Amino acid sequence: MLPAHRSSMNSSQKFCTVCGALLVSGTRFCGQCGSPVPGQNPTDLPDTSRTAVPRTAQGSRESPVQAGPEQITGIVPFIEHGLLSVIYYILIVTPQRLIFCTWNPDTDEAMSEAEDVVMQESCTISETTDEIAYFRAKDWTVGPWQRYLSMPIDTIAASAPGSISIPVSSIYEVNIICENRASTQDQMYIEGSDRKHTFDLMFSQGPFVFQLLRPVLGEKVHMAEHLHKRHGLDRLLTGQEYK
Repeated sequence: MLPAHRSSMNSSQKFCTVCGALLVSGTRFCGQCGSPVPGQNPTDLPDTSRTAVPRTAQGSRESPVQAGPEQITGIVPFIEHGLLSVIYYILIVTPQRLIFCTWNPDTDEAMSEAEDVVMQESCTISETTDEIAYFRAKDWTVGPWQRYLSMPIDTIAASAPGSISIPVSSIYEVNIICENRASTQDQMYIEGSDRKHTFDLMFSQGPFVFQLLRPVLGEKVHMAEHLHKRHGLDRLLTGQEYK
């Protein structure tokens, strides 16, 4: 049975088989969505710009979303968590998630050697402020951590026990706090829908991480400098390092 609004119309009137719009007699294409009218034998193909697109419940047009494959957009090598029992991570960034993949210094020779090289670079610089400037300018896109680019993303975390995968959609805010005077250890705080995470960004990688996360998280990611309050032994013993 035809709907009430159609039952009152002339039975000779035709409707588009794609979008249901009323067709003008003799037309070869639907004036609403551009689809060819069956039986009209059109000699021209409809303009692709008139192809029907999905409508929302409110009836407004939307461009269809093309869900492409997940791709790695950045890798950060030296990230740690913990003080007495340190966990070592490599951060893999994708538009869908942040994967903190664990690595073991005792078994991962390539990463251990790479860390030793960076430590040796650090030892050749006398002033901490010069170290910070050096590492902030360092190219972190070269190293054994780039091996993850050739691995299926879903297997990265699964292959390393203790890894953490944080969906981008669950992240409320990320704050990166950069040392600018007394240390080359920056920090990152992630607040998500399920829990909060804290990570140490070794070798002044704060600005590098911020640069990778900004295209993914937009205004959800922030970066600031530490404001020091205590110094020397007092600073070390009390742990009250910053304002």
